[in-house]
Formats: sequence, C-alpha cells, structure tokens
Amino acid sequence: MTSYNKILSSMIIAFALTGCGGGGGGSSSEPSTPSTPSTPSTPSTPSTPTTNVDEEFAKWLTDVSNNVIIPSYQRLETSAIALESSAQNFCQLSSPSNSDLSEVRSAWQAMNANWQAAQWVRVGPVLEESRNFKMQLWPDTNDAVNRGLSNLLATSETITADIVATQNVGAQGIPALEQLLYAQSNNSLLSASDKDKRCEALVAISANVANISGDIYDGWRADNGNFVAEVTSGTGDFTSQKDAVEELVTNWLEHVERVKDEKMLEPLAISAPGIPSIAEFTLSDESIPSIKVNLDTFLSIYTAGNGHGFDDILTGHFDQSAIANSMTEKLNAAITSAATLNGNYADALNNEASRTNISEVVQAVREIRDVISTEFVQTTDINIGFNSNDGD
Repeated sequence: MTSYNKILSSMIIAFALTGCGGGGGGSSSEPSTPSTPSTPSTPSTPSTPTTNVDEEFAKWLTDVSNNVIIPSYQRLETSAIALESSAQNFCQLSSPSNSDLSEVRSAWQAMNANWQAAQWVRVGPVLEESRNFKMQLWPDTNDAVNRGLSNLLATSETITADIVATQNVGAQGIPALEQLLYAQSNNSLLSASDKDKRCEALVAISANVANISGDIYDGWRADNGNFVAEVTSGTGDFTSQKDAVEELVTNWLEHVERVKDEKMLEPLAISAPGIPSIAEFTLSDESIPSIKVNLDTFLSIYTAGNGHGFDDILTGHFDQSAIANSMTEKLNAAITSAATLNGNYADALNNEASRTNISEVVQAVREIRDVISTEFVQTTDINIGFNSNDGD
C-alpha cells in the first residue's frame, strides 16, 4: 500500500470514530480538515527507444567504417608507400650499415602494425583478387612464403612489382618482406652474395604491398570504389544493413578466435618451450606487438572508434547496460593483461612466469569471445556465420 493510501485510510477511520461519538464527548464542532497529502512519486519506467534497431545498426556501420576501417586502410597505404621509399633509399646505398637496415625494418614494423589494425576485416576490396592472402599468407603450413621467395630470387629477370604480382601469394607480401629484412648470416641484405638481387625483391615486394594497400583503400573510399556505401546501406554484397552488421561482427569474432588460438594458444603448446616456430612473426619478433594492436582494435570495433558503438546500442536501445559494461570491462582487461607481455616471444614461451602471463591474456580473450557469442548476439539478434581463414 502506498503512503497516500495509508493517509486516506487514517482519515476514513478518524471520520468514522467522530461520527460514532468516539472522539470527543458529543462536541458539535466540525473536525479539522487534514492537510492534503503530497502526490506520491511515479515509479520510473524504462525509456522507450527513439530509434528502431535498423537505425541503430546503420549508425554503427557508418561510424565503424569512417572511424575504424577506412582510417586503418589509409594509414596502411601511407606506411606502405613509406616502406617502399625506405627500401629504395637503402638499396641505393653502396655500403649500407646496420643502422640503415634498422630504418627499413622500422618502416616495415610501422606498416605491419597498420595491417594488424585492419587484419580483421574480411569483406569488400580486401577479398578481391585474394588481396588478404597477398598481403599476408599466415599460417603458412605449406612453406609457400619461402618457396615463393626462393623462386623469385632465382629469376634472371629484374624483379619488379609487376613480376611480383604474378607470383604465388606467399612471395607477395608482409611475410616475404620479413624474410628479406630479418635474414641472418649468408642471406642478410648486408652481406649475402646475392644481396643486390635481394634488394630488387625488397623494393619490388614493397611496391606490390603499396599497390595492394592502395587498391583496398581506394575500394572503400566514397570518392572512388565507394564500398563504404554498400556497407552503410546494406546493399551490393549485403542483403540488408543487418546483414552487413552480421558479416562484420562475424569477422570480428573470427579474429578474436584467431588471436586466441593461432597467435597464442598454439605457440604456447602444453609446456615449455612452446612452439615459437609457428608464431606469426618468428624472425622479426613482432608477434607480441601485433597481438597488442589486435586487442586495441577489438575495443575500437566495439565502440566504433568512440562513435555510435555497440556500447551505445546495448545501453540506449536495448536497455542492457550490464552487458555493455561487461563487454567494455573484458575488452579493457585483455588490453591490460597483454601489456604485461614484453620482450622476445620465443623466450616468453620458454619461461614459466611469462607463460602464465600469456595464459592470462588467452583467458581474457576467451571471455571476450564468450560474451560476444552469447549475451551480445542474443540481445542484438545478430546471427553469426563463419568464413574460412585458409589460403592457397
């Protein structure tokens, strides 16, 4: 019973007692009128969404495209062009030094970091002409990178970007560049007997990567291929805006699994020393930095680059702030956990304390996966599909 009803009941009882003479020895004076009770507060009710879910999805598609995907591809192209220039400068030196080689390696690392931020996307221009595999064939279970690079170095022709583009995908991208830049002893760019040929390959593959990066970026741009219009409107490759959301969320979840399994669990193995030879970047030791970029990107996908993210949709449209906060917490927990990983990955896989740290990151990523694949998709009614990660 509300306080208001309790007051009314008290008034009724008081009037009844007065009418029966129970209140004052037969006095004829009228009873005093009680003060008007204050109006009780109305219980709060959940706010009614002002938009439908399709409009919410459209906002996320627009912001994840313009704040996350397109800027990632733009930075990739810019850094790929910078790598090509750095490779050309290095190969023009008559007696390059270790510091000169370090400059090219730094340019490669910057380009790779930008690729890692875009690596999760498996829709649109990156799939055309197998560009994703040309950029990075990994895992490489058939030793295609080594075979492709060896064949390229064996050619008597001057190696150009056009020639590279005709080779198998293993010889065309980031892993082939890693082999050239981080080769040791007899195969080093500083001392190999065929270092000039290796420089030809370095410049040509860098140019090929720049070309591919430019093609992907151009394909997304509104003033060029305009794939962004297909994504945001749910047309072309997609049957609806929800279909576009489902494709991108599937890409996101697949990459969460890939980071967890292929980048950490499989190299970790069941005991030390692990299997460092199957890590993403064995020669350059860029495996840990790449994982950190991947985790940062997962948060950017969720928030649409601090735009209209799934956090806003879950809280504002579905009234599920608990799920929204749980996702944010788990994404940040994974990033924080990965910050403990440093140094050489092979050494970390062979050190019990570091192995524990890696296992903690794996668990943090597993928890991200669990929320996405259960509460998140159930609330948003998103259907998850699965695509192959394999390449030729």
